[in-house]
Amino acid sequence: MKKNLIVILIFLNLAIYNIFANSSSINSRIIPFIQENLDDMILVESFKSDGKKYNFKIGKYEVTQELYEVVMGKNPSYYSKNPMNGENQKRRPVEFISWYDAINFCNQLTILIMGEEECCYNLSNVIYKTDDEEAANEKFIKEQPTYVLFIKSADVSINHNKKGFRLPTREEWLFAAKGGTKSQNFKYSGSNNLSEVAWYYNNSSKTHHEVGLLKPNELGLYDMNGNVEEFCEDLTFYVNTKHEIFPRRISCGGSFFAKEEKSLLTYYEESLESPGNGGQGFRIICIDSAE
Repeated sequence: MKKNLIVILIFLNLAIYNIFANSSSINSRIIPFIQENLDDMILVESFKSDGKKYNFKIGKYEVTQELYEVVMGKNPSYYSKNPMNGENQKRRPVEFISWYDAINFCNQLTILIMGEEECCYNLSNVIYKTDDEEAANEKFIKEQPTYVLFIKSADVSINHNKKGFRLPTREEWLFAAKGGTKSQNFKYSGSNNLSEVAWYYNNSSKTHHEVGLLKPNELGLYDMNGNVEEFCEDLTFYVNTKHEIFPRRISCGGSFFAKEEKSLLTYYEESLESPGNGGQGFRIICIDSAE
C-alpha cells in the first residue's frame, strides 16, 4: 500500500512538473511574439480630456487574427481564409467578435505582459453564446461554421488608473486618427484622398485586407479609416419606437464596405455589443504617462 502511494505521488509530481514545463515553454514562445507586436505601438503625446493631460500608446495596426489567436487561443473571424493575392492571412484584422470579447482580449494581454493586477476591466456575470447561433438569429449564414464562443453580455467595471491595455475612448481614438500634435488637418486619417489610406467600398473588393498596406497617418498609424470599423470604449443607448432602451458601443473609422461619408473622421456608429458581420474589429491603447 505504501509503495503504491509513493508511485502515485511520483506520477502526480511528474504530471504537475509537465504542466508547468509546458506552460513555461508555451510562454517562452508566445511572449516574444506578443512583445514584438507591442513594440510597434505608437506614442501619442499631450492628449487632453476632462482637465487631464497625458500620453498614451496606441496600436500601430488593428489587432490581427494572428495576435488574437496567440493571446486567446482561437480565431473567430468570418474572413479567416482566402486573402487577396499576395496578402498574409494572419495579418488580416480579427473580426466577428463582441465588444466584450475585445475588452477580454485586453485583459488577457495585460495578464500575460503586466499581471492581472493591472487589468483595466473587471467582467462578472459573463454570458457566452456561439457565433453561429448568433449568425443564424441574424439570418446571416457563415461560409464555414466555427462554433467559437463569444461573450454575449457581462457586467463590466472600468478602471483607467490601471496601466493595462484597453480600448480607446472615442476622444482618444479621434485625437490619434487626426494625427495628434502632428496633425495636418486632413479630411481622413493621413490624407484628403481616402483611397490612399483606407480600404473602403470603392477599392476593397468587398473584403478586409492585411493591415499596414496603405499610407499611414501623421503619427504612423495604419488603417484608422476603413478595413474594419473599430470598437471604442464609450457606451451609448438606442431607444426604439416602443421606448425600449438598448446599449450600444461607439465604433469609429468605417469598414471595408463603408462609403466615403461613413469614413469621415467626424462620423461614428452606435454599434451592437454582439459580433457584427465581419467588418468590426479593434485596436488597443495603454497609458504611457500623465503630465
